[in-house]
Amino acid sequence: MSAPPVIRAQEGDTAVMPVAAYQEAVREAASTLQAEPARLEEVRRHIATLEQVELNSGERMTVAPLLGNADAELDAPVAQDRLDTVAAQLDAAAHDQSAARLAVLEQVLAGPAFQQQESLLDRLRRWLADLFDRWAVDPVGNPAAGPVGTTAAQIVGWSVVAVAAVLLIFLLAQWLQTVLQSFVGEANAAREQDGALPATPAAARVAAGRFAQGGDYRAAVRHLYLAALLTLQEQRIVARDSSLTNREVLAHTPATHPVHTPLESVVEVFDDVWYGVHEPDLATFEHYQAAVDDLERRAVAPKEQPR
Repeated sequence: MSAPPVIRAQEGDTAVMPVAAYQEAVREAASTLQAEPARLEEVRRHIATLEQVELNSGERMTVAPLLGNADAELDAPVAQDRLDTVAAQLDAAAHDQSAARLAVLEQVLAGPAFQQQESLLDRLRRWLADLFDRWAVDPVGNPAAGPVGTTAAQIVGWSVVAVAAVLLIFLLAQWLQTVLQSFVGEANAAREQDGALPATPAAARVAAGRFAQGGDYRAAVRHLYLAALLTLQEQRIVARDSSLTNREVLAHTPATHPVHTPLESVVEVFDDVWYGVHEPDLATFEHYQAAVDDLERRAVAPKEQPR
């Protein structure tokens, strides 16, 4: 094996090898060991002489023996793997762009999206602290400030802070009360509306016609669906269970029953009108009314047929 090129600054200095020469020495050692595994000890002694490496930046670093000391147990395959790994890492380091990537990362992290924003509560605390500093603490170096003035300023400062805290608590309480009243009002309105719903298919149809005459086709469609649901419950096709969703009502309807197909269309239109974004018109109401009529005829037809 050829001796690696070295650099000596002064007499007595440790031999320093450029990183390119060190890389070439590792490759040569790996090739030698691959061709002649029996030369393991020779390769190990050669690698052990490579102690100092000078990087492209001019920085010098001490490297540990890649193949260990002479008394360490080591076989040729393991040594070959170590040399190949170091050679591959040195090849990859030549194209490393860590500095450029770190610069881009620092630029991104310095952007406004990653800067910590001061919350409203933090602003309030800072405002109160500044207010207290202005009113409760004497300015440094004020020769006119005495014990009496200091006490008076502290009393005024604490009074202002206390009034501000009470005012803040009052405003928060008023806001919370308004929110709770809104929620309770909506819940009570929903319960009142549910309690006023018709209890029979005929009453639901009458209500649907009344809403349609008033131009409220959304409520009319809802009452038509209620009429269909009440008909299915009266005919014992579906159970009287208010916890069931519309899709669950459809799922509980036997697939072989004549009402299953029209019920699927009735549920789909109702969900689209009541929960969706489509506002029904007169044509939608009339088409839906015909679908509900067909469903109700199918629901009562088996009982009306002669035995």
